[in-house]
Amino acid sequence: MKVYSLQDIQRRLFEMSVVIRDALEKNNFKYMIAYGTLLGAVRHKGVIPWDDDFDFYLFDDEYDAAIECLRNELPDDMFVEDEKSEPLFFHGWARVKDLNTMTTYKCYPQDSCYAHKGLNVDLYRAKFCKQSELYIQKANEYQLYIDRRLKKDLITQEEYDRRQEDIAKMRKKISSGSKLIMSNLISDYGFYYDDIFPLKKYKFSDELFYGPSNSDAVFG
Repeated sequence: MKVYSLQDIQRRLFEMSVVIRDALEKNNFKYMIAYGTLLGAVRHKGVIPWDDDFDFYLFDDEYDAAIECLRNELPDDMFVEDEKSEPLFFHGWARVKDLNTMTTYKCYPQDSCYAHKGLNVDLYRAKFCKQSELYIQKANEYQLYIDRRLKKDLITQEEYDRRQEDIAKMRKKISSGSKLIMSNLISDYGFYYDDIFPLKKYKFSDELFYGPSNSDAVFG
Protein backbone atom coordinates (compact mmCIF):
# COMPACT_ATOMS: atom_id res chain seq x y z
CA MET A 1 0.00 0.00 0.00
CA LYS A 2 1.34 3.43 -0.93
CA VAL A 3 1.99 5.79 1.96
CA TYR A 4 0.93 9.35 1.14
CA SER A 5 2.60 12.41 2.60
CA LEU A 6 0.52 15.19 4.11
CA GLN A 7 1.37 17.29 1.06
CA ASP A 8 0.08 14.53 -1.24
CA ILE A 9 -3.18 14.43 0.70
CA GLN A 10 -3.58 18.21 0.67
CA ARG A 11 -2.86 18.31 -3.06
CA ARG A 12 -5.43 15.65 -3.91
CA LEU A 13 -8.13 17.16 -1.70
CA PHE A 14 -7.53 20.53 -3.31
CA GLU A 15 -7.84 19.01 -6.79
CA MET A 16 -11.11 17.33 -5.79
CA SER A 17 -12.44 20.55 -4.31
CA VAL A 18 -11.76 22.52 -7.47
CA VAL A 19 -13.76 19.93 -9.44
CA ILE A 20 -16.63 20.17 -6.93
CA ARG A 21 -16.57 23.97 -6.98
CA ASP A 22 -16.57 24.09 -10.77
CA ALA A 23 -19.59 21.78 -11.03
CA LEU A 24 -21.55 23.75 -8.41
CA GLU A 25 -20.78 27.15 -9.90
CA LYS A 26 -21.47 25.96 -13.44
CA ASN A 27 -24.96 24.94 -12.32
CA ASN A 28 -25.57 27.99 -10.08
CA PHE A 29 -25.61 26.17 -6.75
CA LYS A 30 -24.56 28.16 -3.70
CA TYR A 31 -21.86 26.82 -1.40
CA MET A 32 -19.30 28.08 1.05
CA ILE A 33 -16.02 26.80 2.45
CA ALA A 34 -15.93 26.43 6.22
CA TYR A 35 -13.94 25.48 9.33
CA GLY A 36 -10.25 24.83 8.74
CA THR A 37 -10.64 25.37 5.01
CA LEU A 38 -12.00 28.88 5.55
CA LEU A 39 -9.44 29.59 8.26
CA GLY A 40 -6.71 28.55 5.85
CA ALA A 41 -8.06 30.87 3.17
CA VAL A 42 -8.18 33.80 5.59
CA ARG A 43 -4.84 33.30 7.34
CA HIS A 44 -2.71 31.49 4.78
CA LYS A 45 -4.43 32.17 1.44
CA GLY A 46 -4.43 28.39 1.17
CA VAL A 47 -4.25 25.24 3.22
CA ILE A 48 -3.31 25.32 6.91
CA PRO A 49 0.08 23.56 6.93
CA TRP A 50 -1.12 20.72 9.18
CA ASP A 51 -4.69 20.40 7.85
CA ASP A 52 -5.81 17.20 6.11
CA ASP A 53 -9.38 17.89 5.00
CA PHE A 54 -11.48 20.27 2.91
CA ASP A 55 -14.95 21.38 4.05
CA PHE A 56 -17.90 22.70 2.08
CA TYR A 57 -21.37 23.76 3.14
CA LEU A 58 -24.29 23.45 0.72
CA PHE A 59 -27.57 25.10 1.63
CA ASP A 60 -30.62 23.14 2.68
CA ASP A 61 -33.07 24.62 0.16
CA GLU A 62 -31.07 23.25 -2.77
CA TYR A 63 -28.91 20.61 -1.12
CA ASP A 64 -30.49 17.54 -2.71
CA ALA A 65 -30.42 19.08 -6.18
CA ALA A 66 -26.77 20.06 -5.77
CA ILE A 67 -25.88 16.52 -4.73
CA GLU A 68 -27.63 15.09 -7.79
CA CYS A 69 -25.75 17.57 -9.94
CA LEU A 70 -22.45 16.32 -8.52
CA ARG A 71 -23.53 12.72 -8.91
CA ASN A 72 -23.96 13.32 -12.63
CA GLU A 73 -20.96 15.56 -13.26
CA LEU A 74 -18.07 14.18 -11.24
CA PRO A 75 -15.27 12.47 -13.19
CA ASP A 76 -14.88 8.69 -13.10
CA ASP A 77 -12.32 8.73 -10.29
CA MET A 78 -14.69 10.50 -7.86
CA PHE A 79 -18.21 9.73 -6.67
CA VAL A 80 -20.87 10.99 -4.27
CA GLU A 81 -20.91 8.83 -1.17
CA ASP A 82 -24.33 8.81 0.47
CA GLU A 83 -27.19 6.42 1.17
CA LYS A 84 -27.63 5.81 -2.57
CA SER A 85 -24.08 4.57 -3.09
CA GLU A 86 -23.17 3.12 0.32
CA PRO A 87 -25.60 0.70 2.05
CA LEU A 88 -24.15 1.41 5.51
CA PHE A 89 -24.08 5.19 5.13
CA PHE A 90 -24.99 6.88 8.42
CA HIS A 91 -23.74 10.46 8.07
CA GLY A 92 -26.22 13.31 7.93
CA TRP A 93 -24.45 14.82 4.92
CA ALA A 94 -23.01 13.52 1.66
CA ARG A 95 -19.34 13.32 0.79
CA VAL A 96 -17.34 13.21 -2.41
CA LYS A 97 -14.90 10.31 -2.31
CA ASP A 98 -11.77 9.58 -4.31
CA LEU A 99 -11.36 6.17 -5.93
CA ASN A 100 -7.59 6.47 -6.40
CA THR A 101 -6.52 6.62 -2.76
CA MET A 102 -6.97 4.53 0.37
CA THR A 103 -7.01 5.85 3.91
CA THR A 104 -7.33 4.57 7.46
CA TYR A 105 -9.67 6.13 10.01
CA LYS A 106 -7.92 6.68 13.33
CA CYS A 107 -10.01 9.64 14.48
CA TYR A 108 -13.33 8.27 13.20
CA PRO A 109 -12.99 4.45 13.18
CA GLN A 110 -16.73 4.07 12.49
CA ASP A 111 -16.08 5.35 8.96
CA SER A 112 -14.08 2.19 8.21
CA CYS A 113 -17.38 0.34 7.67
CA TYR A 114 -17.75 1.99 4.26
CA ALA A 115 -16.77 -0.02 1.19
CA HIS A 116 -14.56 2.68 -0.34
CA LYS A 117 -11.67 3.97 1.78
CA GLY A 118 -10.49 6.89 -0.34
CA LEU A 119 -9.94 10.49 0.64
CA ASN A 120 -13.17 12.43 0.91
CA VAL A 121 -14.48 15.99 0.89
CA ASP A 122 -17.39 16.68 3.26
CA LEU A 123 -20.48 18.42 1.92
CA TYR A 124 -22.24 19.60 5.06
CA ARG A 125 -25.90 20.58 4.95
CA ALA A 126 -26.55 24.13 6.15
CA LYS A 127 -29.91 24.42 7.92
CA PHE A 128 -31.23 27.61 9.44
CA CYS A 129 -33.50 28.12 12.42
CA LYS A 130 -34.31 30.80 14.96
CA GLN A 131 -31.82 31.19 17.80
CA SER A 132 -34.46 29.98 20.23
CA GLU A 133 -34.75 26.69 18.34
CA LEU A 134 -31.02 26.01 18.03
CA TYR A 135 -30.55 23.28 20.63
CA ILE A 136 -33.82 21.54 19.78
CA GLN A 137 -32.73 21.29 16.14
CA LYS A 138 -29.27 20.05 17.13
CA ALA A 139 -30.82 17.44 19.43
CA ASN A 140 -33.15 16.27 16.66
CA GLU A 141 -30.22 15.89 14.25
CA TYR A 142 -28.20 14.02 16.86
CA GLN A 143 -31.13 11.66 17.44
CA LEU A 144 -31.41 10.89 13.74
CA TYR A 145 -27.66 10.26 13.59
CA ILE A 146 -27.58 7.63 16.32
CA ASP A 147 -30.84 6.10 15.06
CA ARG A 148 -29.15 5.52 11.69
CA ARG A 149 -26.13 3.94 13.32
CA LEU A 150 -28.26 1.66 15.50
CA LYS A 151 -30.40 0.57 12.55
CA LYS A 152 -27.27 -0.37 10.59
CA ASP A 153 -25.79 -2.18 13.62
CA LEU A 154 -22.94 0.34 13.84
CA ILE A 155 -23.43 1.21 17.50
CA THR A 156 -24.15 -0.93 20.54
CA GLN A 157 -27.41 -0.62 22.41
CA GLU A 158 -25.43 0.40 25.48
CA GLU A 159 -23.73 3.25 23.61
CA TYR A 160 -27.05 4.25 22.05
CA ASP A 161 -28.66 4.49 25.49
CA ARG A 162 -25.75 6.52 26.85
CA ARG A 163 -26.07 9.00 24.01
CA GLN A 164 -29.75 9.44 24.79
CA GLU A 165 -28.57 11.08 28.01
CA ASP A 166 -26.49 13.54 25.97
CA ILE A 167 -29.50 14.35 23.81
CA ALA A 168 -31.66 14.95 26.86
CA LYS A 169 -29.09 17.40 28.21
CA MET A 170 -28.97 19.17 24.86
CA ARG A 171 -32.74 19.61 24.82
CA LYS A 172 -32.53 21.33 28.20
CA LYS A 173 -30.11 23.98 26.98
CA ILE A 174 -31.67 27.39 26.64
CA SER A 175 -31.17 29.80 23.78
CA SER A 176 -33.19 32.87 22.96
CA GLY A 177 -33.66 35.29 20.11
CA SER A 178 -35.35 35.36 16.74
CA LYS A 179 -32.34 35.92 14.46
CA LEU A 180 -31.69 33.19 11.91
CA ILE A 181 -28.75 30.98 12.78
CA MET A 182 -27.17 28.00 11.05
CA SER A 183 -26.92 24.91 13.21
CA ASN A 184 -24.96 21.72 12.72
CA LEU A 185 -23.84 18.64 14.59
CA ILE A 186 -20.12 19.02 14.15
CA SER A 187 -19.62 22.13 16.25
CA ASP A 188 -21.09 23.66 19.39
CA TYR A 189 -21.92 26.99 17.82
CA GLY A 190 -23.93 28.37 14.96
CA PHE A 191 -23.38 30.96 12.26
CA TYR A 192 -25.73 33.92 11.92
CA TYR A 193 -27.47 34.18 8.56
CA ASP A 194 -26.47 37.83 8.25
CA ASP A 195 -22.79 36.93 8.67
CA ILE A 196 -22.96 34.37 5.87
CA PHE A 197 -24.83 36.26 3.16
CA PRO A 198 -24.04 37.73 0.77
CA LEU A 199 -21.33 35.20 0.07
CA LYS A 200 -17.97 36.49 -1.08
CA LYS A 201 -14.94 34.88 -2.68
CA TYR A 202 -11.72 33.99 -0.86
CA LYS A 203 -8.36 33.20 -2.39
CA PHE A 204 -7.21 29.67 -1.70
CA SER A 205 -3.88 28.88 -3.30
CA ASP A 206 -4.33 29.89 -6.94
CA GLU A 207 -8.13 29.48 -6.92
CA LEU A 208 -11.16 31.35 -5.55
CA PHE A 209 -13.92 29.81 -3.45
CA TYR A 210 -17.07 31.31 -1.95
CA GLY A 211 -17.19 31.81 1.79
CA PRO A 212 -19.20 33.84 4.32
CA SER A 213 -19.45 37.59 4.07
CA ASN A 214 -18.04 38.09 7.59
CA SER A 215 -15.41 35.50 8.42
CA ASP A 216 -14.43 37.35 11.63
CA ALA A 217 -17.93 36.82 13.03
CA VAL A 218 -17.99 33.19 11.91
CA PHE A 219 -14.78 32.46 13.82
CA GLY A 220 -16.15 34.37 16.80
